[in-house]
This record gives sequence, C-alpha cells and structure tokens, in this order.
Amino acid sequence: SGPPPFTSLRQTDTERFLRAACAQAGVEFVWGARVTGVSTTGTEVRLTGEDGRVWAGAFAIAADGARSTVRRELGIALEGTHGEGFHVVVDVADVPGAELPLERVFHYEHPGVGGRSVMRVPFTGGFQVDLQCRDDDRQEEFGTEEAVRRWLPSVVGDGYGERILWVSTYRFLRKVAASFTDPHRRVLLAGEAAHLFPPFGARGMNSGIADAAAAAEAIAAGTGEAVAGFAAVRRAAALFNSAAAGAALDHLRPRRRTVRVRQRAAAALAPVLPWCGSWLEHAPYGPRHGAPAVAGRKY
Repeated sequence: SGPPPFTSLRQTDTERFLRAACAQAGVEFVWGARVTGVSTTGTEVRLTGEDGRVWAGAFAIAADGARSTVRRELGIALEGTHGEGFHVVVDVADVPGAELPLERVFHYEHPGVGGRSVMRVPFTGGFQVDLQCRDDDRQEEFGTEEAVRRWLPSVVGDGYGERILWVSTYRFLRKVAASFTDPHRRVLLAGEAAHLFPPFGARGMNSGIADAAAAAEAIAAGTGEAVAGFAAVRRAAALFNSAAAGAALDHLRPRRRTVRVRQRAAAALAPVLPWCGSWLEHAPYGPRHGAPAVAGRKY
C-alpha cells in the first residue's frame, strides 16, 4: 500500500533525471570550460577559464566536486580524516529470467571472498555489489573488471561475469570544508566541493541536494547575511553527516576486538536467534534519528 522498504537508483539514472530537469528549466551548459582562477570582491565573483574566458556575476555556487578548483583557489581547506583500505563497487545487470530477490543483503565475512564483507543492493534491471577489502589488499587483485569476474560468482552465482556494467573503488573519506563561503560571501560551496563522505547511506548525494537548494535560497535573498546563514547551517549538517559516517565506519571496520567478536557471534547465531540478525541489520549505515535542528532537519 506504500513505497517499498528499500529502493535504489544508479548514478547514471540520477544524472539523467537532473540533466532533464535542468534542460526544462532553461539552464545553459558550457562544456569544455575548465576554471583555473577565482576572485571575489564585495559585489561580485569572477571565474577565469583556462582559455581566457571570464564569467562574472553577483554569486557563484562551487559544485565542482572533490577536487574543486574553486575551493582551492579560494584557499579553503578540507578538514577531516581518511580510513585505511578500500571498497569495490560493481553494477551488474540481471540475468533475464533468473533475477535475484529484490532485497538489500549485507553478508558479514562472506566465506566466498575470504571473509570479506559484501553488500548487494538491487536497482531496476540489476544490482550493485559492494566488497569491503582489507587494509593490505591490492586494488588489482579485487578492484579491476578482470578481478571482479574472478570473485563475483562466489558472491552471486554463475552467469554474471559478462553482465558487469561498471566497476569502481573508493576509500573512506570524512572531510568537511573549513568554510562554505569566501570572506566576501560571494561563493557558496555545495556537494563534494564542500564535504566528502563514504557513499553508504547516500549522505553525499542527499546532503549535496540540500546544499544546492539552500544555496539557491540564499542567492535569491541576495544578501551577505543570507549567504553566511547558508554556510553555517550547511556546515553544521556536514559535520553531523561526518560524525554519523564515522559511527558507520566503526561498525563496518571495527578496530576493537570486542566489537569484532560480537559481530562474529551474532552472525553465527543469527540463523537460530533472529534478534542477532536484527542487531547486525540495524547498523548505522544511513540516517536514523534525524539531522540537527540548526540544519532544518535536512541532511
């Protein structure tokens, strides 16, 4: 009678929907225009491209990703930590007529991949597999398409090696910009230009969308006070997300021996004691108890 308990969209689909919405709204795209310089005054911001072109305006939203040139040119630092080890993410198309169950599965210490943990998440037409590698694993052994073809059958069965759509790796980064705006309050940082989180819980995309909406509202107000308010609120949300991601990381990659022992015991007992499986299932991967009030309960 309502939405399903878990749904997922591939990044390519999300980008397609956003691009269509931008086109409908009349957004102008300028491709092949790498920004190499940024300057601000009390009344405007100027962006200089590597080909010499200049764009000037009252405000700019820096949504240029983790390696943000705009953030770097403004001298705004990213502060935080990065975890050891890496994860492998694989998008796989369904085998027609043999589709896997439409459910999210997290398998602790999967025996088919040497005791590494594996998560499988469905999306329309296929599923995503996330393999948690160890600190001393090498990417060429697990993170290339050839390597994935070797270990994938032990996780999801035969027949999927030639149905791999995309392979990538990521590391656990928890970093937040020291400021979400420049001293003149002309540039507003959003998305991964402002913060980096692990991908579980969709905190990066969800918070990036909230950043963009709040930035648009601040620019519509057109005052330095509104921009300063945006920067304070969205940075508070980013710090909240960073702390929450850290709690999830402690569960996924526990450093304390007692936690590892409890997880292994719960996994072993889950078939006969359902509450043990429930305890494992309710790990802090995603939002649980709401975002901070200062951020308007938005992540």
